[in-house]
Amino acid sequence: MLNEDTYYLRSISKRRARQKQVRRNILLLVISVLFIFVSVFFVASISTQASDKEHMPSYKYFRSIEISSGDTLWSIAEDNMDARYYRHTADYVAEVKRMNSLDTDQIIAGSYLIIPYYSTEFVGSTD
Repeated sequence: MLNEDTYYLRSISKRRARQKQVRRNILLLVISVLFIFVSVFFVASISTQASDKEHMPSYKYFRSIEISSGDTLWSIAEDNMDARYYRHTADYVAEVKRMNSLDTDQIIAGSYLIIPYYSTEFVGSTD
């Protein structure tokens, strides 16, 4: 009888010890995963801040160009568009058409167009 009671108590004790170890391992796993997520987030935010400091501000300007023979709004857009500010060439063409009050894509050689461009150089007033 004593052996059975001792065996039963030991098995209960071992089961509790295993359950305690499993809970400890799960807690350790959760803490490790949280630590990894926090570390990745921290490193990503530092690299984002570093790249923001390197970014030079750009200023939007306008210039007049003479249309040459064979030029199209699309070829002018491809030559002058800054892809950082326009998702598609069509967006740039639409802006040029709007600025120059054009209803169609048709342009005439020898005429002038106002086109937008971006520069990191600030051109202040000459007053």
